[in-house]
Order: sequence, then C-alpha cells, then structure tokens
Amino acid sequence: MSTTTSYDDALATRPFKHAIDRRDRRALSERLVVLEHGPDIYEVYSEDGTEYLVDIRTPSCTCPDFMYREADCKHIRRARIEAGEHDLDSLAATVEETIGKLDDHIANLAAQRAELVRLQRDIERFADDA
Repeated sequence: MSTTTSYDDALATRPFKHAIDRRDRRALSERLVVLEHGPDIYEVYSEDGTEYLVDIRTPSCTCPDFMYREADCKHIRRARIEAGEHDLDSLAATVEETIGKLDDHIANLAAQRAELVRLQRDIERFADDA
C-alpha cells in the first residue's frame, strides 16, 4: 500500500485550501482594525497592534508581505472589504461551492468506510471458520 499522497488526493481532502485564497481567509478572519485616512488611504492595525499604511488604489501596503511579494496582502484586502470594494458575493459563492464539495467528499468517504467495514466482517467470518 502506497503512503504517498497525490496532488489530486490532497486537493480532494483539502479543497478549501486551494479554492479560497489564503490572504482572503486571513483578511476576513483575523482581528484587523481599519481606519480611513482619506480617499483610498487606510491605516490597518494587525492583531499585535502593528500599523500598516494601505493605498487600495495603487495598491500598496507597508507590510513585509506586500514589500517582498508585491501581491495584494491581507491588509489591502481587508481595507477593500471595509471600503466595499472587495467582491464578497463571489467569495461567498466560492465558500458555498466548497462546502458542497466537502459534503460530497464526506458522503463518499462514509460510503467507502461502510464498504470496508463490511469487508472486514467478511474477512473475520472466514478467519473464524479456518
């Protein structure tokens, strides 16, 4: 029996990790305080109190994640959410779809488990007869 996991197997067991961007998840779930300074300019305070200056128009942020990767960080995304400029409807649809996929996967795993339990009983029955 192989112990390696294919990418498809990993995707099947953890689809939400791939369907929903990590920075979107963090922007929504972490305790961030957002203060508007002017049009498109925000101060975002992280959970530990660190302050970052965000421009959602450019976009830019003073955090290390943005400076290193030059990609929209959680601070930019959260400021956009607060400004009403993040597509929450699309994100909500993705979450709903992913929940459905997980539910289907759980049902499939339960059916496979039930089949294996029946097989285990059959094996035990033959082992008892031997």
